[in-house]
Amino acid sequence: MKLSILIVNWNTRDLLIKCINSILNNAPSFDYEIIVVDNNSRDGSVETLTNLLGHNKKIRLLQSLRNLGFARANNYAFQNSIGEYIFALNPDTEVHPCAIDLLVSYMEAHPAVGVAGPKLLNPDGTVQQSVRRFPTISSSVLVFSGLYRIFRPRRYLMDDFDYNHEADVDQVMGAALLTRRSIIEKLGLFDENFWLWYEEVDFCKRVKDAGYQVKFYPGAQVMHRGAESFSQLAVFERKRVAGRSLVYYFKKNGNIFQVLAIAVVIPAVLFAAWFLGRLERAFKFKLHPHA
Repeated sequence: MKLSILIVNWNTRDLLIKCINSILNNAPSFDYEIIVVDNNSRDGSVETLTNLLGHNKKIRLLQSLRNLGFARANNYAFQNSIGEYIFALNPDTEVHPCAIDLLVSYMEAHPAVGVAGPKLLNPDGTVQQSVRRFPTISSSVLVFSGLYRIFRPRRYLMDDFDYNHEADVDQVMGAALLTRRSIIEKLGLFDENFWLWYEEVDFCKRVKDAGYQVKFYPGAQVMHRGAESFSQLAVFERKRVAGRSLVYYFKKNGNIFQVLAIAVVIPAVLFAAWFLGRLERAFKFKLHPHA
């Protein structure tokens, strides 16, 4: 088996079907499998997938009785896969024609590449920024607090990056990330201490530290809507989960001073998110007392 495509789904039924259909309609020229892990969805994802595509032997559905989180669910899918290459793909994506063939061919032609990411496009066809440098304390504080909208960390966000040319990068977005089984067998896939966010950052760092390259390859294109699953969480909950992952990332990859610095910022941001959420609910109730 040349390729295993891993998809983690949580309450994104319609997008999941579109994603899988885009793979089937733009199927690679080699043997592949699609492994879907459903994180205890309540929107009929399992029933719909089974009814529409359950007959296709290339698709396997693994059901979890609870939400495992993104990292653990991907690892679960990997443990049930057999492909030489592993393509972690979000359910809110749709692959373009030849994208999978081109991405795998690129990896085969470049044995020093450990991770490759395609060009991601927004639904309107514009380029989606999908590469970053590894986070620093300053960039993390700005992004986590939302202050990056005012004080933009341009170096971290790589605002000057040319998305028309392939390039070495620190990290590619986990929405569409291709790697090798041989690398996962050496390094592991995603660290399960990351329930959500920063797991692909940590993986790319481990791959680079092991001497492999992380590449952005624009020859392959994938449409990505972005944050469809976890936009279902309240702002406070998203911040809480992201904050926990951020602290763990710096515990693992930084030093005690960085951990202390980020640990000071997180409670203030969480309080602001909680307070604004209460205000929003109170204001909505006043406007719509029967809502």
